[in-house]
Amino acid sequence: MESFGVLSSLLEKVHHAQRPGKEAALRKFFQDFERYRQSCAEGPNRPSIHAWLRLLLPGLDRERKAYGLRERSLAEAYVRALGLDRRSEDVQRLLSAATDDLATRLGSLLHGRCPAVGDLTVADVNARLDAIADGGPTAARTELVQLIERASPLDQRWLVRILLRNLRLAVSSRRILQLYHPSAPTIYDGASDLKQMVEQIESRQATANELLDEPDGAVIRPLHFVRPMLCQRLELRQVGELLRRDAYWLETKMDGERFQVHWDGETFRYYSRNGHDYSESFGRSADQVGGTLTPMLATLLAPSVRSLVLDGEMMVFDRRTLRYRDKCDGTDVKALRPGNTQLRPCFCAYDVLHHNGRSLAGVPYAERARLLAESVREQFGFLERCRRVRVRDPPHLLELINGAIDERQEGVVLKREDAPYRPNRRAGTGWYKIKPDYVDGLVVDFDLLVLGGFYNQRRTYVNAFLVGVAARTTPRPEYLSVAKVSMGLGTLEWQQLNQTLRPHWRTGPVDGGDGGAVVQCGQTAPDVWIAPADSITLQLRGSELVRSDSYAAGYTIRFPRIVTVRPDKLPDEVCTLDELEQVAGSNRAAPSAGGQRATKLAKRHVTLEDLSAPPTVSKAKAPRKRAALVTFERKPEQEPPPLPGGMLHGRDVCVMSVGSQPGAATIDALERLVRRHGGRAVANPTPATYAIVAGRVTFKVRKYMETGRWDVVRDEWLLRAGTEGRLEAFRPEDMLSATEPTRMRLAQQYDRYGDSYTRPTTPTSFGALLRRMGGDTGEPGRLTDREVVRGERMLLGVRHATRMRLFRGLTGRLYRSAQAWDGQVAEFRAQRDMLRFVQYGGRWLRDSEPGRARYVFVAPGATATVQEMERWADQMAHGEPASGDDTTLLQVRWIARSIEAGQLCDGADFIVAD
Repeated sequence: MESFGVLSSLLEKVHHAQRPGKEAALRKFFQDFERYRQSCAEGPNRPSIHAWLRLLLPGLDRERKAYGLRERSLAEAYVRALGLDRRSEDVQRLLSAATDDLATRLGSLLHGRCPAVGDLTVADVNARLDAIADGGPTAARTELVQLIERASPLDQRWLVRILLRNLRLAVSSRRILQLYHPSAPTIYDGASDLKQMVEQIESRQATANELLDEPDGAVIRPLHFVRPMLCQRLELRQVGELLRRDAYWLETKMDGERFQVHWDGETFRYYSRNGHDYSESFGRSADQVGGTLTPMLATLLAPSVRSLVLDGEMMVFDRRTLRYRDKCDGTDVKALRPGNTQLRPCFCAYDVLHHNGRSLAGVPYAERARLLAESVREQFGFLERCRRVRVRDPPHLLELINGAIDERQEGVVLKREDAPYRPNRRAGTGWYKIKPDYVDGLVVDFDLLVLGGFYNQRRTYVNAFLVGVAARTTPRPEYLSVAKVSMGLGTLEWQQLNQTLRPHWRTGPVDGGDGGAVVQCGQTAPDVWIAPADSITLQLRGSELVRSDSYAAGYTIRFPRIVTVRPDKLPDEVCTLDELEQVAGSNRAAPSAGGQRATKLAKRHVTLEDLSAPPTVSKAKAPRKRAALVTFERKPEQEPPPLPGGMLHGRDVCVMSVGSQPGAATIDALERLVRRHGGRAVANPTPATYAIVAGRVTFKVRKYMETGRWDVVRDEWLLRAGTEGRLEAFRPEDMLSATEPTRMRLAQQYDRYGDSYTRPTTPTSFGALLRRMGGDTGEPGRLTDREVVRGERMLLGVRHATRMRLFRGLTGRLYRSAQAWDGQVAEFRAQRDMLRFVQYGGRWLRDSEPGRARYVFVAPGATATVQEMERWADQMAHGEPASGDDTTLLQVRWIARSIEAGQLCDGADFIVAD
């Protein structure tokens, strides 16, 4: 029942703050709410953060249906709700596709049409949003009228962004969950439900049991969607090291749609990769009329199974050819109907996540595979278990990969034998995917010409290219579109390409009207075009060549990415349509293809040389004489030799986990640092292991910490070595868990707050020390005003300290009169006096900072009345009530006079009067 304005003010503060300030504001909000919640008695009426999180993380709220509103339709709804004239200039600006968002454009129209201070509560807003979601766009106008009548302009700004599910806070949803609770992201990955996540965290029983018993807190239950575990991309040259460290199984990579099948003993549920429920299509029960899969699937469960959650791939099975159709064949498995005599859905299961009331997230992969074989029986064309083979050594792996290439499969998947199931995780999980297009020289690459560009959502730069082939080069050149590509280049390379091509973009098609080349784009028209003579060639790589009606060439490349930029290739040297058809024709004739729309692009087998060869760099030919374009060169990734006299020389280090925050270092990067300092990276600790490195405390890390046999250190210890170029001994702040000898050594070198007796203090280390002194709250230790005064007097002397902090504890604003007086001498002098006010201990509240100031300083020449100035001061306070002394209007020269006198002058001599 709290005011929605509290949340609006928080979001506004986060929106305008820098990155540290954003996180600090959110963290404080969550801490304050938890203290408030703990102060309330336990029971059904105890407040919960759930209602707030639904508004703070609208993109994660699966409980509320989609609104069916986009920016244009929401703008139209506001125009109707406000009764505005569509022909007015303000409305046309509102409806335009401008670079700023709708909430910003709407602000000027709301002033005067809604109350200055809203009276909406969080419960009111959630109820109105539920009504919009249930009623769709038709209900939006009615509900918006109610919201406009009760919400302030600031509230409306954030309501618009909540409705569009894009708050533009520059803080990821995952990071906000981490600020709420360290385990929240992982619990949400396992539950995909904000309410369930909050219940687990707010329940003491869940915190004590479930969050510790399962790795990373993942608890998987039937009929509750869990975000699927993902595969990390793996280069072939990394395979040898993986197989030396652990045992792996290889599975066929299916080319279907990722699905989960849930069964609680009575009801079946089918969830897609993104959590959409398609149970109505496949069948909620065995006797449902129209179910395309459940009637047969129900008969294939083992009699001992009481509840089950399966992870796998939903495939389209062709009864005539007795094969699976690839996803690129264009058949939607979710749209199949029981009357289809040729096609039907088939579920290929490769993991079991829940079995007879037991969540299997923490169970090793090999044990889950055994349970899968015991839980379901295969039936050709309805339910199959994924084929898996235990990999013996690198040659055996190459044999299996080449077999997948011969069978025209998308690729293979490697899964570590002891890997747990980690929902929505990719890096460092033990699941890896290998596809032919990941190997240099294994698939056909295409040199394609840039024909057009597609803007990003805000239309500030081109973030995707339309590329094509040459249909003919004489007498008039003609180019046909093939693909839209947006992957493969780094940020700097995209910026350079944008800068190079920007002067040549056209807003209209290149139709050869000026006697130049003709460009055909088919059904995929770009936002901007470019003449071939002004364009540049890109080398593209993909997994398949697919027939497509969307592009003028009749083909497209599946999963295209840019390998490199080829400024040496002229427009008449790019790939031709005939060459494209030859590639499609040569593979289409293969017996295993069976008339498929897709052509695999692998042109040879994998060899042992591919397994050990470093990444190759294609050298561009010397460019011919043409317009100057940016040349790109990719540097080979070569690991530098170990440093002489490295601290870890002859020592084993186990990197056990990495941080989950965006941009965190990978296990490979940390292991490279270990080798850089002379150490040896091992997969599992032994009695001889020097230390365990952990980016976060996982279930496995916690178990090793409890033994007390190893020093467990934070990954910052290694990362600091990477930035400083040298590795130092452990510090107290590095330790997650220490052995007894390490603990004794640190006790002799550091005090109880981790402050070294001998190491010099820096501003950074001093700030960290203050935070540690803050205790469990993690807040920096703060000195009282009396302690600050005492410290300044000791450092500066009593007389000098008193004079230098003359305005301590005072706040002030600088009044700006209504007329435009920017640039006048009076303003500059007034701002100089305000800077001196700050220099001598005062705080200058800017116009963008809310709060009531003790003084409002007025520069000479202001023509406003005292009443107008007081109203301005109240407005700047944003509703904050006066406490203690009221705000005083003083002439700004009071500051200089007080500094000259060395004490605060009598304000009565400087009062502003009409």
